[in-house]
Amino acid sequence: MRILDRYVLRTFAKVFLVALLAFGVILVAVDFFGRLGYFLDESRVEGTFAAEYSTLRIVALFYAVYVPFLLQQVLPFVTVSAGLFTVAHMLHGNEVAPVVAAGTSARRLLLPVFLAGFAISLGHIAFQQFLVPELSRQQLALKRFFSGEQTGVENPSHMRDGKGTVTRAGSYRFDDGALTGVVVQRPWGTAGFEIWKAALLVPDGDRWLAPDGVEIQPPGVDSLPRRLEKGASVDLGVTPEDVDALATKRGTQALSLGQIRALAERFPGRRNLRVALHKQIARPFASLAMLLVGVPLLLAAGRAYFAGGALAFALSMSYYFLDIFFTSLGDRGDVPPLLAAYLPLAVLLSLGVARLATVPT
Repeated sequence: MRILDRYVLRTFAKVFLVALLAFGVILVAVDFFGRLGYFLDESRVEGTFAAEYSTLRIVALFYAVYVPFLLQQVLPFVTVSAGLFTVAHMLHGNEVAPVVAAGTSARRLLLPVFLAGFAISLGHIAFQQFLVPELSRQQLALKRFFSGEQTGVENPSHMRDGKGTVTRAGSYRFDDGALTGVVVQRPWGTAGFEIWKAALLVPDGDRWLAPDGVEIQPPGVDSLPRRLEKGASVDLGVTPEDVDALATKRGTQALSLGQIRALAERFPGRRNLRVALHKQIARPFASLAMLLVGVPLLLAAGRAYFAGGALAFALSMSYYFLDIFFTSLGDRGDVPPLLAAYLPLAVLLSLGVARLATVPT
């Protein structure tokens, strides 16, 4: 890596971290004062956590899992801000013209910024898949706790596996992921349905175990029921992870790609799930697309970088208007889910590549 590349990348990294910290502080400040009444209710904190944690530690724990979840949603704003400020810094210091005059093209000068944007997009995908689901689950538990809602038990809706099997449960225990009062209805050819009943099912990896056994009623009025022994494995057609996503009713942005895919297969009539499935991949690349549009515009503005930065930022943010518009069309079925998810990104990337090609070398 050349000295110039390291300089540009270092400048971008500094601005990116400062912008990320600034967004974090603003988000925490706004959210903290909105929840101040809950945080000051010591009886609720002490009644739930006893003497193990202080109120200050509980608040710190809450934001430790909440802030990363929020920051990943504003990451494209932070990235494009870092890119624009990096270029503005070089323009203000009159650093671009000497570099270009020395034989380095403007596109080559901007390459570290675009590579950083691409790396941030990949990191965003990894964060979304591996960390956000668990963080959002912890955040939901703490959020419900501070709002005074019951945190231990949820009432899950009917769960289907896409093959006709329907699972009903009286409750879902949020703390250990167990289901109580379970009734499973399985299609049995033309004979009807086979009914499985279990007082309790506990998760064990990707399967369920019945500590108290299972009662099975075959189809037909003359069929004799049978039982599975205690600790038997039960196939619900839905994994414990799927049940957690259904029962806690978290939004699709708080789920992994695999969880959304499972929900889309289970509920094929819900178009919004198929749109969300593709947007899980499309949205993280908004960071790179915004850089491709905004940075060349700011560079072309030259010394008028304040006006150029405002225009570049406004055009970059247009992605979100397109995203909201096409998402609504996809959810209603007016456009295919694939088109609804990727068209806004494709439009922005096309504009960015076209604008980058016009940058003077």
